[in-house]
Amino acid sequence: RPSPVRRHPLLPPQWPPRVPSSLPRSPRRGSALLARRPPPRIPLPRVRLLPPLSAPHRPPPPHRPRRSLRGGHIPIPAHGLPLVAAHGGIVTSFDAALASRTSVLTPLPTIDSLVAVSPALALAGARDFPGVQLCRFPGDAPAAASEALYWPDSPSSSVLSMAASEAASHWLFASFESARRNSSAVVAFDLNSLSPVVEIGRKEVFGADVEAAIPPTKLGWLAGHNLLLAAGSHSGPAGMVGDIRLWDVRASSTVPVWEMREKEDCFADVAASDSLSALFKVGAASGEVFMADLRRLSGDGTSVDPWVCIGDRQRAGAATASRRKDGNNCRIECYRSWVFVARDAYVEVWTQVEITSEAGEKKVMRKNWVGNGPSMVTADDDEKTKIVSWAFGGSRMALARVDQRSIEVWDSASGAISGG
Repeated sequence: RPSPVRRHPLLPPQWPPRVPSSLPRSPRRGSALLARRPPPRIPLPRVRLLPPLSAPHRPPPPHRPRRSLRGGHIPIPAHGLPLVAAHGGIVTSFDAALASRTSVLTPLPTIDSLVAVSPALALAGARDFPGVQLCRFPGDAPAAASEALYWPDSPSSSVLSMAASEAASHWLFASFESARRNSSAVVAFDLNSLSPVVEIGRKEVFGADVEAAIPPTKLGWLAGHNLLLAAGSHSGPAGMVGDIRLWDVRASSTVPVWEMREKEDCFADVAASDSLSALFKVGAASGEVFMADLRRLSGDGTSVDPWVCIGDRQRAGAATASRRKDGNNCRIECYRSWVFVARDAYVEVWTQVEITSEAGEKKVMRKNWVGNGPSMVTADDDEKTKIVSWAFGGSRMALARVDQRSIEVWDSASGAISGG
């Protein structure tokens, strides 16, 4: 017979109180459950799915007449393409559904140029690291970046920019600059054999004349015109000077088909659109967007200014006259029939629309903000940081911000981008 339990003389006889059977009892957490608890996971770069690209609809005020817009909604294909993005020195490949991802750690401190050649191959480069890193994403093997492409004449040269041609020719164009910064060239590689094919526009610096051989810091491929865009700028005591050249690699590797030198409101960044048959730039002084029609380019580019401001012309003229630097740190990129401009922490998108009036129809460029623009920020919104890199694939756009471990993926769920 068990011995009675001794109680403390200060406790009541019914201590501890009885719990009614109708109330649920909490389960006991013993050491066995703690021992079976899984170890903590290492935090990985996460993906945040954000709202569609189109901004919230804002109806015009009552006193402003409505304009008839046709073509304001551009169809976007389904999510059939993977997305490859860079954040820091890591390249991550997402599948079409964003359900799985594969990351490759490159030896680059920070990736400045990224080109996705195929779902299984991406190329990364940095301006302070030699060689182009090949990032492979095989489906049946671990992803790795064990190979690199170099400029044969200067293996220690850093990569300034890259561009890839269409899948038929399968060429990679990479802009190299030597470690001493006295020579530069654009080298075309055959991605099938990973060997250099041709050297385009080699430049040598003699003495202190740096402006005579500005290396191209932005490359772009126009598949419909079979032209290579190579542009570079230099900032000196006299201001900013830039060169823009269009190369036909089938005709010559030493003489471009068109070139232009910019001094007044030189470009902070430039891009080429094959679907719109135009060049776009962001003025370094004004910060406005300019457009040049490829069909109207002729001569050496010194007689007629081909640029047309599609933004605020009065603001552009005033900023250029006062020599401001409103366009510094701005990025511009053309993807399909859209033109994206990154301004610090925000992205604006330009689309071509048709306006119907009594005089007829005409095509104009209209601007819209991706998400909430700077004019719609409220006190409840999180403070956004500067955009350091972006990537495009299918109907998605990936953004990487400074001091952020996550990647923002903007998706057009409605299948259209509204130009307003």
